[in-house]
This record gives sequence, structure tokens and C-alpha cells, in this order.
Amino acid sequence: MKEIINHPTYGQILYDESFWTGKRKITVNGVVAPAISRKEFLIDGKRALIKGSYYTGIKMYIESDIIELSPKPKWYELVLALIPIIFSLTWGNSVALCSIFPVLGGGLGGGLSALCALTYLQFMKNAKNPLKKLLIGLAGVVLTILALYIGAISLISMLT
Repeated sequence: MKEIINHPTYGQILYDESFWTGKRKITVNGVVAPAISRKEFLIDGKRALIKGSYYTGIKMYIESDIIELSPKPKWYELVLALIPIIFSLTWGNSVALCSIFPVLGGGLGGGLSALCALTYLQFMKNAKNPLKKLLIGLAGVVLTILALYIGAISLISMLT
């Protein structure tokens, strides 16, 4: 994930975080800031502290300056991400409802729903247009419920 911020005091700040390792790299005006620790960097002789994550919003603190590197998810992005998890944990744990439309519930369904929710939450954060975010979220809800249904049908066919 890369974020480019133009700050009036420090200039162009490039924040790069690896999805797989979580390694962070900061470049200020084309110069790589040396890392003091995993969350601290040295920028213009000042300590910069990075707080947050991609899913909660990332802020950089340099003395009295607070620079937002990545915004928090919007409320509707979080609601769209939680719909399949709540659906799986409520519908999937009800025998009467699963006889109508079977879906995976419990830990398996909740884990699959959470993984899908984090994946399309990342896609929604990358999209800039709110309409695209909404479409990605709705597609994610439908695809997650479809995956829960296919998982339940597979599980039922293996057990019978």
C-alpha cells in the first residue's frame, strides 16, 4: 500500500507499507527516512512516530505536527464489511434458517466472512469514488454469502 501526501512543512511524503510483511518505508522529498525502530523514523533530524494500521487509519506524529497518512474507513464501508459476518453468525447458527438457505456458521463461517470482509474493505479503501465503494461493498456481501452457501452445501454433501 502506498500513500502520497503533500505537506506544507515537510513536502511530499511517500508512505509505503508491505501487505505481507508489514514493513514500513517513508520517503520525504525523494529521500528515504532512516528507521529508528519499526514505528519510528528520523525525518529532518526529528523523530517521527507512526501509529495506526491500514484498517484504522495511519497517522504520523512529528513533534507537534500530526500528519494523516491514511484515512480511517468511512462508516458505510465498515457497515458493508460487517453485514456478511453478522449474517453468518446469526443465520448460520440457526437450524431453522439453515434448512431454508444453508450457510456456514460458527467459527468456520465467521472466519471466512472476516477474511472476505477485510479483503473487500481494502478494495473499498483503494477506490476513491463513493459509488464505486458502495458497488464493491455490495458485490463483496453477495460473493461472501455465495461462498458461505457453497461451503455449506459442500459440507452437507461430504457428511451425507
